Amino acid sequence: MENNLLKVRMFGGFSLEFNDKEVVLDRNAVSKTMQLLQLILLHSQDGGISKAALIEALYGRAEVENKNGSLNNTIFRLRKQLQKAGLPESNYIQINAGMCSWDENVPVSVDVCQFRKLIQNGKKEKREETRIKIWKKAWELYKGELLPDMIGENWAAAENASCRELYFYCVEELCTRLQDKERYEDIHKISHRAAEIYPFDNWQVWEIDSLISMSRYKEGLEVYRNTEKRLMDELGIAPSPQLVERFRFMGERASQAAGAIEDIKYRLMEKENVAGAYYCSYPSFVDVYHVFSRMVERTGLSVFIMLCTLNYENREVTEEEEQKMSAVLCESIQESIRKGDFYTKYNSRQYLVMLIEIEQESCQKVSKRINKQFMSKMGQKRSMKVNYYVASVGEVCQIPKKSLIFSNSFETQRPGKR
Repeated sequence: MENNLLKVRMFGGFSLEFNDKEVVLDRNAVSKTMQLLQLILLHSQDGGISKAALIEALYGRAEVENKNGSLNNTIFRLRKQLQKAGLPESNYIQINAGMCSWDENVPVSVDVCQFRKLIQNGKKEKREETRIKIWKKAWELYKGELLPDMIGENWAAAENASCRELYFYCVEELCTRLQDKERYEDIHKISHRAAEIYPFDNWQVWEIDSLISMSRYKEGLEVYRNTEKRLMDELGIAPSPQLVERFRFMGERASQAAGAIEDIKYRLMEKENVAGAYYCSYPSFVDVYHVFSRMVERTGLSVFIMLCTLNYENREVTEEEEQKMSAVLCESIQESIRKGDFYTKYNSRQYLVMLIEIEQESCQKVSKRINKQFMSKMGQKRSMKVNYYVASVGEVCQIPKKSLIFSNSFETQRPGKR
């Protein structure tokens, strides 16, 4: 049945399609023959249109000697054109008791008729979600003004005004009901198309409101500026008070958003320009470790963990001495490893260091640099040394979570008596 259906589009322009092929008739888009066809099709679902109404629409006050005869001639020419265009053989236009109607033997689907029917069905529907679905189908059919090529004809202008009123009703109802359901993306889609078809009817208010509800202020401001420019360029008028109100609101919110970004940037900046490696708290170090362990797994990046432990050589030290030596070790690590490396205090005697993009052989060189700095700062306390244990992040990942053990260990210490 679908293949034998004549599909008629009138919204946004006039076109005919039969068996998936365009039907081409009179090349003169505003000829009496084309107007007659459009009038008949407009009334294909409501019993037809009277000959008197057709004569008034087509000829009106024109000085035509025999208007009825002219109509009959136009009907005859139209039938010939439809047959020549490849439609099934038929009279196409039935005339009965002064009424003209489309021949039911040639099934037809007209977007305007469907649109009107859907609007009425939506009004009758009691279930809210079903009503929204029906009206959305009607909204989808409305591709633009009715028969824009015929806009100079009185009958077409009247039909267009009627359809436009129904479309405005449909869009307003949809946006209102969808707002109650907080379906802002749907509102944006519906109002955006309405604003494209009717740019001077304030549909941008709904469009901007939907963007504000989704915190998309930048897009909302762009809609306002484009609308403002178009109103000024084409009509020489300023935006409506409703649009101006939303512009001010978005301007404030956009400024707040910009301020928030600047505040975030400030907070993310290092407060001091410290040379050398980056010191972080132990929880932060754990987070960094998790990030790099994933990178190692994904990219094969070479990352090593070094555990630096103060060794008192069985000598008793006071808490004050331990704190001082721990601070010296922290300073030595910070000055000895690269700016892109991380370290943290594990406990009063131990520090963890993360060395990025380094080979295992180079880890010993790092430990020697730390050791040199540490012993230089400690001076004559030869009995002190630091032990260094190293493991790759890949190896650490394989260790049970409850224990942290560093394999491939080596010890670096200041030469001295054993």
